Amino acid sequence: MSSEQMGQFHDDSSSDNRLEQADRARVYFSRPGFSMMLEAIWKRYASLEKAAGHAVIRNATSEECDVINSFMGWFKQPGTDIRVPLQEFEQELMSSPFPFSIPELHTVLVGTPLLTNSDRKLLAEQDWLLLFYNMEQQHERQGGQLPVVLKEWLTGLQNGTAEGYRTLRDMWRTQAEAAERELLITVRAWSLLLSLQRDDQQLQVSVNSAVRLPVLAAQVAGNPHALDRNMPAGRLLVQALLFAGKGSRAHVEQETEEESGSEILFGIDSLSIRDMYRKAGILDDDISSLVHVYYPWDRGAAGPQVMTLRQVDVAKQLRPVNDIYVVENPAVFSTLVDLTETEVAGSGATASDCGQGPLLLCTSGPASAAALRLLDRYVEEDWQGTIYYSGDFDIKGVQMGNVLAARYAAFFAPWHFNGESYKKCNCKINQEGVMFTNEERAALIKMQPAWDKELCFWMADTGRKLFQEEFINELIRDWSDDVEAR
Repeated sequence: MSSEQMGQFHDDSSSDNRLEQADRARVYFSRPGFSMMLEAIWKRYASLEKAAGHAVIRNATSEECDVINSFMGWFKQPGTDIRVPLQEFEQELMSSPFPFSIPELHTVLVGTPLLTNSDRKLLAEQDWLLLFYNMEQQHERQGGQLPVVLKEWLTGLQNGTAEGYRTLRDMWRTQAEAAERELLITVRAWSLLLSLQRDDQQLQVSVNSAVRLPVLAAQVAGNPHALDRNMPAGRLLVQALLFAGKGSRAHVEQETEEESGSEILFGIDSLSIRDMYRKAGILDDDISSLVHVYYPWDRGAAGPQVMTLRQVDVAKQLRPVNDIYVVENPAVFSTLVDLTETEVAGSGATASDCGQGPLLLCTSGPASAAALRLLDRYVEEDWQGTIYYSGDFDIKGVQMGNVLAARYAAFFAPWHFNGESYKKCNCKINQEGVMFTNEERAALIKMQPAWDKELCFWMADTGRKLFQEEFINELIRDWSDDVEAR
């Protein structure tokens, strides 16, 4: 309803006559048979923004037919679909004992104005703008002006051009209060980080001014987990730092599928996120991220070891290795270790017998930050070896292989993890095994491993998943040959 209509209605309603008409309308339309018809009329009017089109009542009941026939002068039968032209309904309304327009009737019966879709959109946009105005006002009340880079990010969010827009907007559409709360937590966290820095324009701090992520979260939200990456404020903080890292050249992030079980967020691996944290003055968890390693030729290593991300980072020098063999499955890793320990012990070899040899590494699923950092360090230190990767022939296995293939490019090589190996192994197996679902086969056709463009087509066509344990003999042979050669 226009402001002119609203004003006229409120002026008229001040008279006793208008109040009596409103009372009669409330009594008349309170009969149950009108309920569905009125709801349909409100919805249609809101959509078309005028008295046009039809409101449809499906499979009308006897009660509905009685009240509609009485009001419109029709003779509709129960069980039929009744189409009520809004223009005709409003004409009947204006000539009735309660002469109201459709929007005026809504105000009388419901107690609130009838909002059209345009009205709702306008109000929503006003609320969206108010969200960012409130952010700035709250920050000014608590500590002064917003830092420039933070203000640029909020402006980008408001306009839909900055990283984090879709995350915030989707949450705001369903839970506006929660969206405002999570954004405020993010703003407080980033403001605190920037206050630790010598220059607000750069995301660089010394170690002495850094803060652990849970400590930062507790300070700004009263919850040590509020900035975890699986929490809304945590996701927004990562996107804010990504925005800042791009020199404020904002863009709307692309939608990506959830990487089940992996450490990929918005197409960025956990190690890259960790680097962004550190540049911003955040020290994250470097103890929980682990990688299993085995140096068979180094008797001082005393069997397989577990290295934390912290240990990988602080190690002054890595053990020299020729090649690195990577498996994702802990059982396969342990089997290779078991056999190698027996062979090395029986050979009587010592650490002085060979200066270096191959490294066996287990990712235990998607490569952790510790695993990626260890591989990064070898590649960065002018290493001349090859990273041989073996995974399961399923969707996750290919996804994980693609992460490593993209990251290590010329250093990466599949280890019995290509189309030829898949076909050869399937020919040897008689049992049916675990089959791909139709949805998985469709997904495989869209995938393209960096090292073998035809692999996923073969997997989709054959329809059978193949796990490392099923071709472990091939892995044992290659690994044992390399260890013995050293």
